[in-house]
Amino acid sequence: MKEKISVILGAIIGIMVFFGVVFYINAIQKVELYDLILIIIPIILVLGVIFLLRDKIKNIKAGLPSDDERAKKLQWKAGTYTYFATIWIAVGIMWYNIFAENSSLNELNTKQVIAAIVLLSAVCFFILNFYFMRKGDVQ
Repeated sequence: MKEKISVILGAIIGIMVFFGVVFYINAIQKVELYDLILIIIPIILVLGVIFLLRDKIKNIKAGLPSDDERAKKLQWKAGTYTYFATIWIAVGIMWYNIFAENSSLNELNTKQVIAAIVLLSAVCFFILNFYFMRKGDVQ
């Protein structure tokens, strides 16, 4: 029962994010690169959630637990690599802002920096999780 509730909650959160993106698209006046990024990355995240939920639903229908030990270890490995990637994403954004203040590029404000770190980290986790699930080894 706990597994079904987690799948349902994941689906509800995915739907809420999708509708949030739709409302954001309707609210913006002028579409800029920053707006496109704030549209594309959450859509990628929703697709990642759909992929993970699809596997869990398949396991539940087969009468298996939604996450076995291998899947948990692969998620832990993806989480560890994502942690390291997040540090480098933050450093890269800092370097970009240092470079941007000395050139004609626009600096990122605090909201943009936080959005970039959170969204890129989530995308990194889904990509690594997908890769490790396909690759299959835990070591």
